[in-house]
Amino acid sequence: MDESEYNSQIEKLASLMVDDKLSPDEQDPNKLKKYHDYAKINFKINEETALQLVYEALLYLKLKNSDSLDPLQEGDKFGAGFS
Repeated sequence: MDESEYNSQIEKLASLMVDDKLSPDEQDPNKLKKYHDYAKINFKINEETALQLVYEALLYLKLKNSDSLDPLQEGDKFGAGFS
């Protein structure tokens, strides 16, 4: 999978989360299952990749809604390994 396809998948999941008014801080596996299942079925990916995609979509929403203009600095707060 190329990077633009991966980014598109993150944006699709993030859009679903916004539509459902899901908090970017959500960590409840039961609430995230919907997005995990959606990713597996619609993107035809395995369990681990789907889970990674869900958490990256949450991080994307968190960074998108951040007051900071520097996502690399903001990423450190979330444990994202940007370099």
